[in-house]
Amino acid sequence: MHHVKVVVTIIQIPFDFEFRTANVQWSLASARITGWAKRTDATQDGSALMAEVTTSELTYSIKYPRKNLPEGRWDNLWLEAYSDRDVERALSDWELTLLLPSGKAHGDETEFRKHTQPAIAWDMRDEFLRLKPNYEDVKTFLQKWGRWSFAEFVELREIISLQQAVRDALTSSAEGWFAGAMCFPPIGRRTQKYPYFRFLTDMCEVAIRLTVTVDLLRKTKFKLCGRDDCRQPFPVTSKREKNYCSRECGHLELVRRKRRKSNSVEVA
Repeated sequence: MHHVKVVVTIIQIPFDFEFRTANVQWSLASARITGWAKRTDATQDGSALMAEVTTSELTYSIKYPRKNLPEGRWDNLWLEAYSDRDVERALSDWELTLLLPSGKAHGDETEFRKHTQPAIAWDMRDEFLRLKPNYEDVKTFLQKWGRWSFAEFVELREIISLQQAVRDALTSSAEGWFAGAMCFPPIGRRTQKYPYFRFLTDMCEVAIRLTVTVDLLRKTKFKLCGRDDCRQPFPVTSKREKNYCSRECGHLELVRRKRRKSNSVEVA
């Protein structure tokens, strides 16, 4: 019986990661589905729908991916709705709210740097994980941090989904994160100086994913904040026992414990 020896070589490759914020204005808009999207040859594109977006200033149409429809209810839409009128009727009672960015993206690096400001991606991720699941809070977050992704709109479900994926990745096995597509960073840039590889972005979604990948590759350990109404993941940076993500949470829990103890003494 032959035994094959497996040799695993771990190579550490350094790279620059720079996150910058852009001045992007965000607005909330309602939208309704009006039919199937069309290909360049005018045939129906079964992977996308057309949505009519209404803002305070204008009305226009955008492509809306069919995969973004809620699971279950319209899984067989392609088989049941053949015409645009069928699609519009089938989705007439579905309320669609979108977050829309304004502002120009700059492909040239000189212009990109001119119109953006340096920021700390981990600070942005920490604030992202504390977001309440509502459009107004998400809008405020985006107004502060800038562009979200390459897409021309953002939906609340996308924010909630990434929040949960990041929480799961930081507080459980890294295998789940690296088994999915979100762990892969966007295409980087080559530079003429060490470390030669650089990831430069002003997109929050890209930066959040990259911070998670970096932390997991570093084997950083995380705990959940001991305050029940916080439960924010935070890195374990020392051997000293730490149960709260911040001094504020620790102080609040201390006050609560004293209050509970005082109330129990009064009752007794």
